[in-house]
Amino acid sequence: MGLAFYTLQMLSYLIDIASGKINAEKNLARYALYISFFPQILQGPIPRWSELAPQLFEGHEIREKNLREGLQLVLWGFFLKWMIADKAAILVNTVFDRFPSYQGVYVLIAGILYSLQLYTDFLACVTLSQGIAQLFGISLADNFRHPYFSRSIREFWRRWHISLSRWLKDYVYIPLGGSRRGTAQKYRNLLLTFLISGLWHGGGLKFLIWGMMHAIYQIAASVIYAPRNRLYLALQMPEDSLPRRILSTLGTCFWVMLAWIIFRANSLSQGMEMLRSLVTVWNPWVLFDGSLLQLGLPGKEWNVLLVSLAILFAVSVLQTRLRLRDWINQQHLMIRWPIYLLAIFAIYFMGTYGEGFRAQDFIYGAF
Repeated sequence: MGLAFYTLQMLSYLIDIASGKINAEKNLARYALYISFFPQILQGPIPRWSELAPQLFEGHEIREKNLREGLQLVLWGFFLKWMIADKAAILVNTVFDRFPSYQGVYVLIAGILYSLQLYTDFLACVTLSQGIAQLFGISLADNFRHPYFSRSIREFWRRWHISLSRWLKDYVYIPLGGSRRGTAQKYRNLLLTFLISGLWHGGGLKFLIWGMMHAIYQIAASVIYAPRNRLYLALQMPEDSLPRRILSTLGTCFWVMLAWIIFRANSLSQGMEMLRSLVTVWNPWVLFDGSLLQLGLPGKEWNVLLVSLAILFAVSVLQTRLRLRDWINQQHLMIRWPIYLLAIFAIYFMGTYGEGFRAQDFIYGAF
């Protein structure tokens, strides 16, 4: 029922009233519309009253621009879900559900693919929500900003699940004192904030450990910042150098992936065993002997997945430099429609759904 999302939405409304940031809405129908606006009620993003409510009440005409851009987002959401997330899910489920039959490099590949599955699955849902809302002329805030381009865990949380990160910062971290009361209090507040984040995701111990891992990552990064920076400078790798940016980004993705393995595992003990197998089991030959093709994803599906990931990467890079939909909309009809039709037919014929595959629920619908 999406309880976790609209509970936080209602809490932010009440807290903002209590702190004098907004005035209470006296019209029950308007309040109900804000709470139950259907595109985002199940999986976010988590809107603030000041951001969403005015759009809902001002009235919107049906406009071709909104319909076009809304359907573009819907098409991109289907691409992310069926061409990447649901394909990656097949291999991920095989490794995680049949561990310890698959260890070592199998866990590494499953961890990488789960990181991408979770991202594209959640981004797909939010993109669909944004697209449907856009049909009505309503703009929902972005919930992701290319998180796997982050160069630190702190930056990752400014780019990942942005509406939840903002909620935790504004209603938990800052009220606890934030970073204003010394280093020890700052670290305590980080631990408590990520503890609550873990509790929000689920009641199992593995979610608490996952939250604690992200807090510890940030605390450790703060503690070793100065010696790490001196090491980089000794290696002639200043802050903005390309090698340092690449190393920082890959390192961030690696630590995030380790935490995702705990997050996805069927239990905390299984997750710890999977992490242990990364360093105790040596089987790199499975990358070359066709073993990965025995995990439920045929060779042709692997090719589609890899090409789709390449498209996602290219689009993500372009989006850091321009608003891609604006560029597409500026093109001639003879360019725009072939792009649309190619995407539609590719998703229809190569997307992972229907007979022969088990449709995957949206992952964040469970939280």
